[in-house]
Amino acid sequence: MSRNATPVRVDRIVLHIGTEKTGTSSIQHFLSNNRAELAAEGVVYPRFTGLNGGSQWGVVAAVQGRPWKTEIGARLGIRNKGGADTYRQRLLEAFDQELLACPGCHTLILSSEHFHSRLIGPARLHALKKLLSRWSDNVQVVVYFRRQDRVAISHYSTKLKTGQAEPRVFSAIAGDLLPYYYDYERIYANWSRVFGEKALHAGIFAPKHLAGGDLLTDFCDRIGIAEEGKSRPAKINESLSETGVQLLLELNRQWPKEPLKGVNPSRELLAASIGREHRGRNVPATRAQAQAFYAHFAPGNARLAKKAFPALVGPLFDEGFSDYPEVLAPRDTDLSAEVRRRIRGWRAASVAEQKLGVTRRLLSALQLLGGAAARIKLLAARAGRWRMRPLKVSTTGLPPVFLHMGLPKTATTTLQETLFGQHPGICYLGKRNGWMAKKHCASEEVYRALRPILWRCWAPTNVVQAHSVLQAYSQAQGPEKPILGSWEALLIKPPVEFQYILREAQNVLGDVHVIATLRNPLKRLPSAYLHALRDCARHGKHHTIPKNRAFIPLDKWLAGPSWWRLTNDTRFDFGKNLRFAVEFLGRDKVGIFLLEDMIEDREAFFASILDFMGVDNAGVELFEDRHLNPALTAAELEFLQTIEASEDERKRWFELSNRERRLSLKDVAKKGDGDKCKIVLSDAQRALIEARSRELNRWLVDTFDLDLARHGYPL
Repeated sequence: MSRNATPVRVDRIVLHIGTEKTGTSSIQHFLSNNRAELAAEGVVYPRFTGLNGGSQWGVVAAVQGRPWKTEIGARLGIRNKGGADTYRQRLLEAFDQELLACPGCHTLILSSEHFHSRLIGPARLHALKKLLSRWSDNVQVVVYFRRQDRVAISHYSTKLKTGQAEPRVFSAIAGDLLPYYYDYERIYANWSRVFGEKALHAGIFAPKHLAGGDLLTDFCDRIGIAEEGKSRPAKINESLSETGVQLLLELNRQWPKEPLKGVNPSRELLAASIGREHRGRNVPATRAQAQAFYAHFAPGNARLAKKAFPALVGPLFDEGFSDYPEVLAPRDTDLSAEVRRRIRGWRAASVAEQKLGVTRRLLSALQLLGGAAARIKLLAARAGRWRMRPLKVSTTGLPPVFLHMGLPKTATTTLQETLFGQHPGICYLGKRNGWMAKKHCASEEVYRALRPILWRCWAPTNVVQAHSVLQAYSQAQGPEKPILGSWEALLIKPPVEFQYILREAQNVLGDVHVIATLRNPLKRLPSAYLHALRDCARHGKHHTIPKNRAFIPLDKWLAGPSWWRLTNDTRFDFGKNLRFAVEFLGRDKVGIFLLEDMIEDREAFFASILDFMGVDNAGVELFEDRHLNPALTAAELEFLQTIEASEDERKRWFELSNRERRLSLKDVAKKGDGDKCKIVLSDAQRALIEARSRELNRWLVDTFDLDLARHGYPL
């Protein structure tokens, strides 16, 4: 679209400005997840800088005076005035295109908490109004207010995540001049002066003041869109636990952030991983400190209540402070060594991420790693050779795509959490347990793009849309990175469905590869049996356990129902899928990796997978090692056998909710001795497993030259 193209006019613009720490992420994820449903109703929530549920801070950058001097500008790649002008034009054209693509569009929604925190003067608000007038002169400004001390407590976690080394919990206040960020009376006055008081739709961020006691319900009601028929995002918890606070304080001290030099991806990923691993609650201030801080704003809040909430009886916010401690507990744990270890790992891993010369960055790490200098020089040479290889780009414009299809109980979760989701050289689509989108994808949009390919094969695939979403995600993560998705259930799909998945994946994604992790069936199947019992107990069902059964013996579980032999026995029949993958994609595009190799040498195992993907393995040995799937205990197994012995007990057990069953099992395990359940196979059980798996194992040896005999696989 050219610069002189006529923009699309809409009836109104809904401008959601925050304030910060009032559930803006939940609103943005709701809007992002339901773009298609909203568009069908004539409502557009633009993708530009608002992809994957993110804040549309690009609009803020477009009206800032000197965005190249701000962190937002640095993140958006704005380096100077020319870059700012180019970015603004791109934004205008992108919005025009999205509005043009929505027939009957009448409403444009923009949401960013940065409207509140970054546009603090009338001049910037007038610039924003002028920008928006391109599409409509009718602007409805939606704003929520939250008690100032509670915002400050929540903002403390954000300050740590954004790199502040010693952030204050409460801003210092001298005299009568209040910090604009918390001065709601002044914020309301500024926006009213520019957009008109009738344009402001203010709400109080507290359940008793929200329609239905719910933020999303209140937001939809306030702007006049239907909530029905739209998916709601999972609860987003961005707060840090006390350990998370200490880790980030130490990270910011040891590895300071330099925002105006651009984004350091490895540091960002390390900070994000700490944030995901250590969600919780921390209260870094005493009751007296909170009360003293809030007292500065109480008079202005009272005046704002009369102006913006004339029907409100009582103060603007509740004024209880019982959730604060009288005295702060001391921080006794020294986490400096732990953070130093993590930094070394991520600095080494960053060589695969940076575009400005891998070898140079590795060599600069010599001073940081001291005695490891010789090893770093070797890695530098290997990384330099890796970067000199020609980049394989598929005909679709996407980099190579890898689908990891590990079997159950082959360390799939460990790979997802400690390698795939952490390595800065991989564009990871999911699964990752901390991610809230369906199937634990990187976003709802990624899930929707992959859904007809991987999980709903009967649904038609919108190839253009799926490719567009994945290409945009790839560009945002780094177009040079291979794309990887990991979901263990894919390998045990029925053969017809599995074949469709690979054919459709190749059609949409282009250069597709398969990664499969296997394990000696004599050990994998007993472990899978216990996992199935535990899953059935916790969730009320498992596809390998008969309905309403709390326990079945291993013999019956191995035999399975007779109809499995006629359809798809997920425990043994995955070999058909592996054979098809080799026939369809080619031997060189299928990688088989053994869990036993990971147990022997974890670093070498990870490195072999990364080498198959063409990703540098610098620093791979430093990723955190954790056991991520707790095993069934002997006490829990005995408890399930007791329930199964009584029909009445079994009936009562399955009448409980999933949560009640999980708590019961947790209590049983706590009261037990903690011993993990161990299965010793009988001769008959061993013979059955060997007979069912021997043919596949021989094919694996012939096709992939695997040394299965060394690990005791039945041959």
